[in-house]
Amino acid sequence: MSRVFKRSKTARLIMMVPAAGLMLTGCGEEPVEVQVYNTPDECAAYYNPPAQCQAAFAEAKALHPKVAPRYSNKRECETDFGAGQCEAAPVIANVENNATQSEPQAQSQQSSGFFMPMMMGFMAGQMLNRGGLAGQAPQAASKNASPVASQPLYKSRDDRQTFRTASNTPVASQPGPTRVKPSAVKPKPAVKARRGGFGAQAARRTRSSFGG
Repeated sequence: MSRVFKRSKTARLIMMVPAAGLMLTGCGEEPVEVQVYNTPDECAAYYNPPAQCQAAFAEAKALHPKVAPRYSNKRECETDFGAGQCEAAPVIANVENNATQSEPQAQSQQSSGFFMPMMMGFMAGQMLNRGGLAGQAPQAASKNASPVASQPLYKSRDDRQTFRTASNTPVASQPGPTRVKPSAVKPKPAVKARRGGFGAQAARRTRSSFGG
């Protein structure tokens, strides 16, 4: 009996190894390290250079109005993000073509009539305290640049622990370093969202409210 048990246990362990590898390298794309935080001060508290934290936050804030999901009214937005967590969305010129560009784009100060969630965190697309770009020559900085853009992050009303991208991709459940696949977090132009569409629990709540 003991020999059978040992053989069975060994077989289970052997079978588990490929599965772990698939989670990390599936689809032929290697995850890369990024860092996520609620604020620049929190980023600096993790022994990151404050200037780099501020720069990453500024990039994310500039991208925020271009990628944040749009809702027809404030009530629908707050269904997903909570009371007081939404703001009027500005009119962005050529948002479809400029969602991932860093240079400022012309935009109207007039409201678009839509609402979007407030920025609730940010992702630093480059590693900060380990291999950051500060002090490097331009050639070295270009070689080590992360394929992930610094970008705004959001949290749904029903899941305040999880940082999500504007396209509703969960990236981390707590501040600090994490690993993501670049294609999964690539910023996309803002799109109109449906009420209850941000976060799985919010979606289930909306379906049940309509008798689904």
